[in-house]
Formats: sequence, structure tokens, C-alpha cells
Amino acid sequence: MEIYLTYHPAWLLLGTVVAFAYSFFLYRKDELLEEVKSWVKWVMAVFRFTAVWLIFLLLLGIIFENFVDRKEKPLIFIAHDQSESVLLNKDSVFYQTEYIQKLKELSTHLQQEYDVVEYSFAESLTEGIEGDYNGKMTDIAQVFNQIFDQYTNRNIGAIIMSTDGIYNTGSNPVYAVARKSFLPIFSIGLGDTNQVRDVKIDQVKHNDIAFLGNQFPVDVILSQSKCGGESVKVGIYNKDRLLEEKRINFQGEEQQVTAHFVLNADRIGYQKYTTRVTVLSDEFSKDNNVSNFYLEIIDGRQKLLIAHNGPHPDISAFRYVIENNKNYEVEVKNIDEVRQTDKYDLLILHNYQPTNSVITEAISTGSAPCLFVVGNKTSMSGLQTAQIGLSGIRSDFEEVGFSANSNYKDILLTPATLQLLSTAPPLQAPFGSFNFSGAIDVLAYQKVGNIVLDDPLIYFTKKNASRIGVIMGEGIWRWRLYDQARNGTTANFEDFVGKLITYLAIKENKDPFKVHLKNEYSESEDVIVKAELYNKSFELINEPEVKFEYTNEQGKTFEPYFVRIGSYYQLDLGKMPQGIYTWKASTDFQNRHYEKAGTFLVREVMIEALNNQANHRLLMNLAENSGGEFYLPRELERLEKDIAERDDLVTVVYQEKTFNDLIDYKWLFFLIVFLFSLEWFMRKYHGAY
Repeated sequence: MEIYLTYHPAWLLLGTVVAFAYSFFLYRKDELLEEVKSWVKWVMAVFRFTAVWLIFLLLLGIIFENFVDRKEKPLIFIAHDQSESVLLNKDSVFYQTEYIQKLKELSTHLQQEYDVVEYSFAESLTEGIEGDYNGKMTDIAQVFNQIFDQYTNRNIGAIIMSTDGIYNTGSNPVYAVARKSFLPIFSIGLGDTNQVRDVKIDQVKHNDIAFLGNQFPVDVILSQSKCGGESVKVGIYNKDRLLEEKRINFQGEEQQVTAHFVLNADRIGYQKYTTRVTVLSDEFSKDNNVSNFYLEIIDGRQKLLIAHNGPHPDISAFRYVIENNKNYEVEVKNIDEVRQTDKYDLLILHNYQPTNSVITEAISTGSAPCLFVVGNKTSMSGLQTAQIGLSGIRSDFEEVGFSANSNYKDILLTPATLQLLSTAPPLQAPFGSFNFSGAIDVLAYQKVGNIVLDDPLIYFTKKNASRIGVIMGEGIWRWRLYDQARNGTTANFEDFVGKLITYLAIKENKDPFKVHLKNEYSESEDVIVKAELYNKSFELINEPEVKFEYTNEQGKTFEPYFVRIGSYYQLDLGKMPQGIYTWKASTDFQNRHYEKAGTFLVREVMIEALNNQANHRLLMNLAENSGGEFYLPRELERLEKDIAERDDLVTVVYQEKTFNDLIDYKWLFFLIVFLFSLEWFMRKYHGAY
């Protein structure tokens, strides 16, 4: 044990002197104790000196350092697979009843000698051993990663992995185990490794969006085992209505075939389609013969107009990006050919000239968002009259590069896109005496060589409710070619132009009541709903109650409650069954009623039903490479015996350093009180008080 002083040891000497002087002079000439024997006065003086000295000692903050031994038993983890694939075999009842009981008994027996931690896992890891088998996906690697991360520097003895070895998300568990290859893995192989007679739907390929009145393709990929010579019918249904059906003939012991369909998009909104395959006699599983998929059918794309003052490669570059985006459709016209603008969601004006009264009216009133590309043929006086944030006179042209404005946050470009634009060939920009409004938002500044100018290259402003974008230069087509030459793809260029168009074309929502939830979720994903309410100063508040209700496909309505978190509302609906849900949220604030409604989709997750053949080879490899062993479900007693006989699962003794402050010792407090009390009693007894 070592002693540490918070203050210099000289203070202890001073405290001793003060305590002695105080006690000495208190009892040296006390007139009330003149007739008391001197040894009695000395005893009382000693009591007073000791109590005062102890108080001073506590004030010095003396700390004692001690070393203690801590014993830690080996940690044994039991991780049990809760995914649906475990039950896809003839022993499903055994795994739901007898096996779970035996596994819990194994855990109880091991707890006598070891510290046992129980887990169940599927797509995530939870505490305890359960037998529900409702997991939609299996991630074996995350079991090892979470144990290794959470119990770093702990005495991990072994991991008992109870699973069928089928993983369909996450990384290969072999790589996760390699982090601690010395740790023994005892694997218990669930499920059946034999190939069974079965037909299953492996995948349904389809678009996420279709447009009303159009056709869309659907590819149904089937696989079969031990069904050679048989034939099945593959049909696609919308609710109970058969849309199309095809017959497939199987050959050989194993086969994968694709059935092609072309369907009509005839109803607006989310549509649920069901693919059904004929169930053969003695087929192993019927669950994987049915698969649901969903499609959003919309009434039309956002329409964009490219209005130009003559052919230019820039127009093709913009058109290429827009036509590759399924949410947009584009028309290209000469400025003088445009007869209306109200049907377009964005006007892209290349080399604008104020020769068309329809376009000029749309710009001056701010009735349509616009993107101006300023080039050699642009009318600078026309731009000045349009009042889009710049004024001045052009005298010439110069080549300028792209320098991103780090303070601009409304459009977030990827690092790869920023790197591309910063090194891309320059644009031809007008040179002259220009003034720019202080109300513009600058995405990028002009750069000549390595010198960044104050003039913007790309900026945004607003007219009424419409956003206006301006690119001060032409030649953007070179950026697309540069991206292709440098990266072998035009993805970065498309990312830039796509975000530019989306930002300008999107309609700004200034509604004081907003509800945020995604359009699509999966069965394995939590559905989180957030709501925001703003006052007239557009400050976030959450005093009023917000009501929320949703209805499933069967017409059943639920009314959960929002929870106030910070200054907004949040609702956690958890994991929901697949289907299409309609929702409505409402609130009342300052004598006004606000209401929002919509639809969201929960997609079916059938990944567990696609593979019913257990992968015991993987489990054997995990056990062998880690110094463990592989067991079958009915060999748990042998597993318990083997663990007990191992000599590497031992208790570890750690020596820990502890620090105790002297003031924490309660007996010193009682000693000081006792000394003062005894002194007071003796003085009282001898008539000093």
C-alpha cells in the first residue's frame, strides 16, 4: 500500500503545530480546571489535540493506493439462431420444444463453473434464448463482431453457435472469427443438409415505378430440385385477378429458369402483385411458391423543357442526364417555338434571348423555376431585365474553372463529384463589369488558374415561390466527357446535374405542419414516423396534440400515440407485416385544423425461404479452424462434457489498483466525535462547563 498527499507534506507539520498549540494553550491556564489534577488536564488536552489533528489530516486529502486481486470466470456465449430457415425441415417441432429446453439446461449446467451469456440472433442480436424463429434474415458474422467489440479485454472462454449455417446478410462469418482465431467455437448444426424435392421462387425482378397507361416487364426466376420431368404454372395476380400465366417444364435434378411477363399499369398508386407457382405433390415447402411484390404507378413524370437559341453540345449533355432519370421527361425546343410554360416543372434556358413573350412572362412573374446557362449568345441585357440577381455589361469571354463554396449546404455533392468538378475543363464565361445581388446563394465561384475570384460560377436565387439557378458559362458538355475519360463512367457528372435539377424543380413546402415517413419499408425494418409543427414565426413547437391513425389492407384501423421528443413528435410503429397502409395525421393549433394523409408500403422479406439446405460445412470449418468442435442437436451432453474437460477455460486473476480517500473511512468520523464527546464529558464532570 502506498500513500499519496494532495498537498505538500509541510502542511501536515503545520497542522501538527497548530493542533498542539491550540490544545496546549487551551489547557495551560484554564481557571475552571485549576483544582483538577494535571494528568487529567493532559488527558483532555491529548483528546483535543488528537481530534483537531485528525480533522486537519482529513483536509489534506490523503489517498491510499491498494492492490486487490479480482477473479474472473471464463465467459461462455450461447448464440441461438432465431431465423425462419431453421424450421424449414421435418424436425421443426423438435426445434421449437425439446431442443430449446435442452439448450437452456446446458446453459444452466455451465453456469455452475462459468459466466454464461445467452443470445438469440437473426438480423440482429438480442439477449436470452428464444424459440420463436421469426427472423427474416440471418447475419452470423455480427454475432462474433458484437461479442468481440463489447467484451474486449475480457476473459472470453468460448462461443457456442447454434445455427443451420445459412446466412443471407452481413459478411462471411469466417472473416469475423479470424479476429480472434484462438477462441474456440463450438458449433451446433441445426436443420437438414439433404437436398429436398422443392420448387421455389428465387427472385422477382421488376421496376419500382411505372407510369399510368404504360407496360412494364416482370421476370420471375424459379429454381427446382428433384422435380425433373414435372411442369408448373406461374401466374401473376393483382389481388385475386389473374393478369397473366405461363407454363414451365422442368428438366434434370436441379434447374433455374426465368419466366418473362409484360403487364399493364392501369391503376394509380401502390399496387400489390402476387406471383404463384403450382405446388407439386410431395413438395418440401409451399411457402416459397408464393411471392409478393409492389409497384408504384404514378400519373406522370415531372416535365422539363430545354429551350435554346441554337444547337449546342451542352443541350445533349443535359438531355442525356434527364432522360436517364425515370422521374423526369424532357422536351427540347428553340426558344421561339415555346407556346406555353405552365405544363413544365423546370425551364432550362440555354443562351437565353428575350424574344419569346411566354418565357419572358414566366420569368418575370416567377411562375416557373428556371436554370439559365449563360453563353456566347446570351442576352446580358435580357438577364438584367429578368432580375435574377446580376447586372452589368459584357465585354469579352474568359475560361473559368469550378471552385466549390464550402459554406453552401443546400446541395451536398459527393467528394468524388467535387474532385471531378474542381479539375474539369473550364467553362467559357462572360467577362466584364458585373454586379451580383447580396441575396444570392453561391454553389461555386469562378477560378482562373489557381486564383479564386469573387464572382459566382453557379448561384441560386428566388422569384416569388420559384427557384432560379444560373450557370455563368457554357461548355458543361466537356465535364461529362472528362468524367468518362477519367473514371470510365459519367456517374459523377450525372450526380451533379441530377441534384441541380432536383433542387430547382422541387416544390418548396412551407406548410406549418409536416409529417415525415418513408414511402417504403421492409418487414425487418422499424417504421418511424416524425411530425413537425411550426408557429407563425416558423419556430418549431410541440405543445398541441398530434393524432395519427393508419389502416391496413384488411381495413383495420390503429391509432397509436406520438411521443414528444425535444421540439418535435415521434412515433415508433416497430416492425410491421408486409402490405400497403394508408395513414392520416392531424392537429389543431391557433384555431386552425391541419391534416396530412398518405400511403406507405412494407415490402415482404422472403429471403429465409429461398435456401432450406443447412450449411454444416461452414460450421465445421468454424469449429475446426478455432480449435472447437462440431455437434449435432442431440449431442448437447457430449458438448457439456467436452467443455468441462478443456484445460484452456480457466479463471483469470487480475490485480487491480484501487484508490481510497482517507475522508471516506467512516470510523475516523466516529473517532473524532468520540474524542470530542469524551473531552466534553470530562470537562463537564470536573466543572469546566
